[in-house]
Amino acid sequence: MTEQNKIMIIVDDLLKLSDRFVTVKIEERCPLNRNIGGKYSLQEHSITLYVDEIKKQCELLFPGKNVFLDYTAVILAHELGHATDQSLLALIELHEKTEEPLQRRQIDFLIEFQAWKKAKRLVPNIPLSFFNYIKHHSLEYYYSEINKHYAV
Repeated sequence: MTEQNKIMIIVDDLLKLSDRFVTVKIEERCPLNRNIGGKYSLQEHSITLYVDEIKKQCELLFPGKNVFLDYTAVILAHELGHATDQSLLALIELHEKTEEPLQRRQIDFLIEFQAWKKAKRLVPNIPLSFFNYIKHHSLEYYYSEINKHYAV
């Protein structure tokens, strides 16, 4: 079975678990020149997974380990967390209206945190330590941005 077929099985399984219809695209590289494994588009109600970026993240966080498929499932679950977040549109609108940088960062964090919270329910067979390590690494940027505002 090819890697692409294995990814599609993960996609099908998680879409059934999430009980949502969302289009999932698989691309080799992120066109934004950023190391992100996936992206949810609210306008298109679609998720794009970036295989090369997921592989880079796997090697960065779990060097020498064969965790690509589990890592892909976690990334997809996180993006499905965005897709199933009923408050996402309201938070995005609030973010756009907010001018104060700290409040904007806090909203960014809340958006991401909520997606991670929903994601865990979609991957109950993924070890919690593995999931939390990825989640913590993903949220690290937001922690750091918020902490900059409190630095003395």
